[in-house]
Amino acid sequence: VCKINIDSDGRLAMTAAVRKHLAENPGDFDPRQYLKPARDELVKMYSRKNREVLGSAGHLDD
Repeated sequence: VCKINIDSDGRLAMTAAVRKHLAENPGDFDPRQYLKPARDELVKMYSRKNREVLGSAGHLDD
């Protein structure tokens, strides 16, 4: 049995993306402006975790 904390990684990735965007764009106060890059980063992180950690790499035809 192996426990994988993907939720924690997701929160860290999203928080880092929001912080980065707000540091680079301090005038952005509309959540749509900083949540879009955060969501994109979250999708990339989950895709990578599915491939590398959960072992779905190379199993498209299975």
